[in-house]
Amino acid sequence: MLRTVATLGIATLFSANVMAAGAGDWLVRVGLGHVNPDTSSNNLFVGGDELVGAQIDVGSNTRPIFNITYLMTDHIGVELLAAWPFDHDIDGDGILAPAGKLGDTKHLPPTLSLQYHMMPGAAFRPYVGVGLNYTNFFSTGTTQALEDALGGPSSMSISDSWGLALQLGADFDITETLFLNFDLRWIQIEADATIRTQTAAGEVRSRISADIDPWVISAAVGFRF
Repeated sequence: MLRTVATLGIATLFSANVMAAGAGDWLVRVGLGHVNPDTSSNNLFVGGDELVGAQIDVGSNTRPIFNITYLMTDHIGVELLAAWPFDHDIDGDGILAPAGKLGDTKHLPPTLSLQYHMMPGAAFRPYVGVGLNYTNFFSTGTTQALEDALGGPSSMSISDSWGLALQLGADFDITETLFLNFDLRWIQIEADATIRTQTAAGEVRSRISADIDPWVISAAVGFRF
């Protein structure tokens, strides 16, 4: 008897058409996203000289996120991801590690993805997605530790990045219009930084590149319209 009840319960969870999402629906999600960079840094170039082993690492951060999906068909959706600006510390790595924090930056990661929803008629709806990310870096600053290492007052700028975004997630219905969402993304982000330092001999320009390539984990509350 208990086995029969459990089987019926599982069947209901995965096939509850009363809560079905389908073509023409809008899915709006609001929650928190945690960005955990998997940084791979090149060496720092000061002027034209490469400092072998002078690299950087990028810290993680958690911020509010927002995304909206339009279901073009029962299975195919288009999603736009937005977020409150993420704030990351830029730390020394390798021979720069003793300097500790070298700077910080903020970024916005709007991402447009094409999704495939595997079970649109169920209360548990997993999906996968692939898309294009645009990362805008701004409010980038330097620390005294970096200025001491380079020999004078310094400013840093980071070029914007375009890259691939991959996604795996699922929605869990609570009511006909309210659901929970859990999502995992991998985003390809390349940071090309330029540092301008004023020294007694004039301006010295340094540069460093790093693949940040973060994993982004999010949990959200969703609404279906």
